[in-house]
Amino acid sequence: MDKYICRMCGHVYDPAKGEAKKYTILLTGVGEAGTAQANSPYVKAGTDFSALPDDWKCPVCGALKSYFRKQMPERLASLRTLA
Repeated sequence: MDKYICRMCGHVYDPAKGEAKKYTILLTGVGEAGTAQANSPYVKAGTDFSALPDDWKCPVCGALKSYFRKQMPERLASLRTLA
């Protein structure tokens, strides 16, 4: 199974591990500031990225699933000529 990386914060979703945490967002603006648990359910190990619901969000920054891209395998990354 392929790993996917968040383009916002760099978090890697590894299907072999799943997700064992929810993300916390900081609420700011006019009025009181605080924190809230976002609606990001735990994901069991072995769950492929394509099987995640469309409303799933990054557990680190809260970015939408559409912000994730397939991570390039290391053997290909080492062949890149651009730094």
